[in-house]
Amino acid sequence: MKIRTNTLWRVPVFCLLSSWISFYLSVYLGRFFFIVKTVGADGVSEVSADPLRSAIFNGGLFLMILLLGGLWAFRTMSRAEIAVSAAIISAIYLSLTLMQLYLSNFPVSISVELATFQNWIGILASSLYKITGRFNLSVLSANLAPFLFVPFGRKAIHTSN
Repeated sequence: MKIRTNTLWRVPVFCLLSSWISFYLSVYLGRFFFIVKTVGADGVSEVSADPLRSAIFNGGLFLMILLLGGLWAFRTMSRAEIAVSAAIISAIYLSLTLMQLYLSNFPVSISVELATFQNWIGILASSLYKITGRFNLSVLSANLAPFLFVPFGRKAIHTSN
């Protein structure tokens, strides 16, 4: 099993970049899809998010990122290379999540800044929480989301000598 070290940056960079893009897509385009504005009888506007449309939007966004990464970004990588690369970003995600969960004096301002780079796994964590109802389990297991790219990899890389 040969792992090309020059490919190990791909999954971390793709996950961070796709999280950043999906965050801003949710903020700027999501409002047209799942935000509901109604005017009450007293003339005051009420703004809310439709949970079903929000779940459809976020699920579609998650699947789009998964398929884009698996079918386009990592198509030349072997499963072993994707697994090692995914382990790198999962370890980073896990360490950040553990600090946010268990350090009582972890700054909220840093958590807000990190939200843009953890958005893709945050979508999965939110879905898992809705299914299980267990917050810590959902958030910690969502850190393993980059391993979902592994089945898209090639069995082996054929190199010509």
